[in-house]
Amino acid sequence: MELALSIQHGQDDQLIFAQQLGADSVVVAVDAWEAETLKAARNRVERSGLKLAGLEAPPAMAPVLLGKPGGDQQLAGFCQGLRNAGEAGIGLVSCDWRAPVAAQPQPVGRGKALVAPVPAPAATPAWEALEKFLAQAGPVAQAAGVRLACRAGAGFLRQSRRLLGLVPALDLDLAELAGSGSGAEELISAAGAKLAMVHSSNLRQQQQAFLDEGEISLPKAMRALVRGGFSGPLRAALPPGMVEDTAWGHKGRAFDLGYLRAILQVIERTGQ
Repeated sequence: MELALSIQHGQDDQLIFAQQLGADSVVVAVDAWEAETLKAARNRVERSGLKLAGLEAPPAMAPVLLGKPGGDQQLAGFCQGLRNAGEAGIGLVSCDWRAPVAAQPQPVGRGKALVAPVPAPAATPAWEALEKFLAQAGPVAQAAGVRLACRAGAGFLRQSRRLLGLVPALDLDLAELAGSGSGAEELISAAGAKLAMVHSSNLRQQQQAFLDEGEISLPKAMRALVRGGFSGPLRAALPPGMVEDTAWGHKGRAFDLGYLRAILQVIERTGQ
């Protein structure tokens, strides 16, 4: 298992911070998907001595495919981005299918940390849109040598068997399990080799939470990952806003990576 940070392309301070924290790899978010930009992103990461685990695709592809203007053109652009990723030698792309959070974070977390509300799971997930997306993007990714991983919300995870039968790979957000009715151990075991990335996050009462609180037990989830032989990147979500932290969350991300490393070390040393 690789402990990873999600960083933004072109923000060298984030890359240096990942080095200082001892991250094994990074997952990079890029705004432009031209081949040269992706090659530059890969080269910059590798020159830093870190591993580029994969790319974060532009968020909210699902609404684009639900009849919105320009949806087909954006999907075509995304498919070209997959080809460019393959040309750049980047083998993993994660696409986020969760509903975007529109509300602003409020100081209602632990110690009045800024936390964002988490949308309630959709009663009827957009299966048709996901199928349409994968029918077009899936073959493109396969031809480009890129593994396409979908990060789905709790509504999709409630029907995990259907989801795993549909997606080429899964980017599992642990906090989404709280509203899905599925246990971490159960879903991780069922996903098997389709589990490409894991997003470590937590929530409490439908609000963002620190990793060591909330409804998901990170130690239990990580033990399940180790038992299942997961070797991909485990990265933390955007942390709650802390006192005098940056917008990217340097303090919060340091806490997250240290917490995850401590759990992993205990698991490795005790075998439990």
